[in-house]
Amino acid sequence: MDTSLIYKVAIPLVAAILMFAYAGYLWVRQGIHVRGKGWMSKKEAPKTFYFTVVFMILLGISQLLGPVFWLLR
Repeated sequence: MDTSLIYKVAIPLVAAILMFAYAGYLWVRQGIHVRGKGWMSKKEAPKTFYFTVVFMILLGISQLLGPVFWLLR
């Protein structure tokens, strides 16, 4: 089996799982770590909270779709 295929599929899959897990952690804890300020709740920094959660979900989806596009080439 081609090891480059494993790396091109397994690494993005693991990265996507970690991104979804971090977004889920933020959602459950209802807060975000802001550089220089520490942990802030969703009420204290709502724009940062929602931006980070949506950004992590979009990055996770792109990591899942990347190998699909690569395999279809």
